[in-house]
Amino acid sequence: MRLLQGVVYPAKIPVAYSLLVIIYIPTFYKLFSYGWKVADYSHGPLILLVFLWLIWRKKGVFSSSPSDNRVHPFALSVLLIGLFLYTVGSIHKILMVETFSLIPVLIGTTGFLLGREALRQVLFPAVFLIFLIPPPLFFIDMLTSPLKMIVASVSEPLLRFAGYLVSRNGVILFIGDYSIVVGDECSGIRSLISLMSVGAVYAYLQNVSNLKKSVLFLSIIPIAICANIFRLMLLALITYHFGEAAGQGFFHNFSGILLFIIALISLIILDVLIDRRNQNDRNG
Repeated sequence: MRLLQGVVYPAKIPVAYSLLVIIYIPTFYKLFSYGWKVADYSHGPLILLVFLWLIWRKKGVFSSSPSDNRVHPFALSVLLIGLFLYTVGSIHKILMVETFSLIPVLIGTTGFLLGREALRQVLFPAVFLIFLIPPPLFFIDMLTSPLKMIVASVSEPLLRFAGYLVSRNGVILFIGDYSIVVGDECSGIRSLISLMSVGAVYAYLQNVSNLKKSVLFLSIIPIAICANIFRLMLLALITYHFGEAAGQGFFHNFSGILLFIIALISLIILDVLIDRRNQNDRNG
């Protein structure tokens, strides 16, 4: 093992990472060409930019000497698994597998060349790459239908509680003379994936325990669903009071941004509430 390490290091960490970049250029060409053309994954380029920023924050890791002189079999195993996945994905033209392989390849390469501490430093940026991998359409469809049903079935009784005469047939709400169809784009899957990536970065940057980071990250799921329910109710009320043109016009397009803002504010409020509770527990 020491002989193997002696061959690779110090024969040049920049060369090794440059080779890694060259290997994945065709993969990112495919992602830009059609992988991120899917509406639910149009945020892929933004995820890549955030990843590069996260790596830039760790640039010191790549310019320092290895923390020890040992070769870590675990890192080497992860690297080999990643290269195997890349090979399989490339040969069989499975973009998801090919892209996913970047995660173990990056983790394994860093651990093999720079040691355990360096691996720990790049672990989150590497895992964050999972948000730029377009899943198969059947997976998106599998999530979309339940989300549409949840949004429609919860919105109906809430609108009725508010005094409106509402009925529902599946994912179609009937209010007044109008019907509101919860389409695929209104299911919330797009906002859910985007918000989970934002929530992951928000939680990661907090100087708090891993438990709190996990709570903040997982809370994005119910927050995104609740925000989407609020969005649908608002669209239904605008349509009911101001007509279909108002509901399906500017506000329909703006409501996606509104949903995002509401979800982020909710996440920050949750963060503050957890801090206050912990502070009260310490004082009490």
